[in-house]
Amino acid sequence: MGRMMRKTGFGGALLALLAGALLAGCGNKADARENYRQIVDDYAVFTLEQDGDSAAYDKALEAVGIYLENDDGDSLEKARSAVSDTIGRMEEDAGQAVSYELSEELAAVLAGYGVDQEEYTINANMRSAYLSDYIENLKTLQYYLELESQEERDLLRDTLEFLYGFQRDSQTCEKGFYYYSINYWFAGWEGDQKAYVEEKVIKNLKSYGAENPVWEDSREAVEQKMNLYLDQMEELQYRLEEHIGRSQEELYQMELLSE
Repeated sequence: MGRMMRKTGFGGALLALLAGALLAGCGNKADARENYRQIVDDYAVFTLEQDGDSAAYDKALEAVGIYLENDDGDSLEKARSAVSDTIGRMEEDAGQAVSYELSEELAAVLAGYGVDQEEYTINANMRSAYLSDYIENLKTLQYYLELESQEERDLLRDTLEFLYGFQRDSQTCEKGFYYYSINYWFAGWEGDQKAYVEEKVIKNLKSYGAENPVWEDSREAVEQKMNLYLDQMEELQYRLEEHIGRSQEELYQMELLSE
């Protein structure tokens, strides 16, 4: 798992996931005991909440993309509303978030499957961190959308387009990464156990997913796919740093010319 620990610069939520949430997965193969359902049922609750937040972020990004494509007043107002409303809902959800507490009963079940209880709890409590990242990203887009004059919006349009594209592509990578992090937990489960994961988690996902997803039965295969997403994320981060560097240089040159 060493390569999975690389820093990617994509914010606290992702770094925390890389550091702790590939967590443990279920160290022993699921057996015939029915108590595997307790793990899946509990895992589904917080995972589908996190996936729902990701879906809301998707919709806000989609509205911004439509505005950039159409470039008209109606799509601008819809993008502004979508971003503002999503920020408001996410801030409210973050403020009402309740810390996850692992019950003694489930802790015993997790122990039976070789799952680290502390890491499981960290994963269950990641929603607030993810929401914080979504809010920060949307507020960045909101700044450019809310510029009052057409002249200002035209002047900074390239920056908005770049930031939108960066967030869209980053989101695509993260959705694939998180999909396979689910796979990682339950790799090696078979038969009814695997079917139960599909029924309770996979079939109910609204956002997390990969292009042509294939459920892997070994953690080694899952890690290979997750590492591909990490490579893509690092490339996106490099592009962002290049863009920031160019922008700073352009500002510096403009200041020199104005002196």
